[in-house]
Amino acid sequence: MNTWLTSFACATLLLALWLAPALAEGQTPRQQAEQELTRKAPNAGVEACSLITRADVKNATGRDPFVDAEPAGQGGWMCNVGIGELKVYSGPKSWETWESTLKSFKMDKEPQTQAPGFGERAYFLYPKPANKYQGNVAVLVTKSGNHTLVLSLDAPDGKSAESMRPALESLMKTILSRLP
Repeated sequence: MNTWLTSFACATLLLALWLAPALAEGQTPRQQAEQELTRKAPNAGVEACSLITRADVKNATGRDPFVDAEPAGQGGWMCNVGIGELKVYSGPKSWETWESTLKSFKMDKEPQTQAPGFGERAYFLYPKPANKYQGNVAVLVTKSGNHTLVLSLDAPDGKSAESMRPALESLMKTILSRLP
């Protein structure tokens, strides 16, 4: 019985130590994501999935995302397409709302690379994976009128996030052409 109790105590201590950094910051990454999904629709009626399709992602990346576009968030302001995701922020403060999201996920200090041809503020973001289980993700952020669009694509295994730049550019041009 002592062996079992000792093992249980060790496991509990390890779990507490593992959770401590996340709890000390107030929210776990999962809680942050859930909070983001329930945020009031920042898209002013523009459903993200009306701007992107499975075929678009396949044409831009050369890979089948294996799922059709699936809306998320109140009002459908996010759209998941397997290996890609589109977020649409709308309104006069759409850029500030995006920056707030970036800061809440502690990604506001990640290096940004200017994205010529997509506007003065447009940039690419290649966040470093937080652990060995996360893949390489490339992000293109641009503003069009009162809309801030955030498009992300997963890089294939063994490829860098930067390798997704041409696909991001191609896909964003398609998305911008559909924006009302």
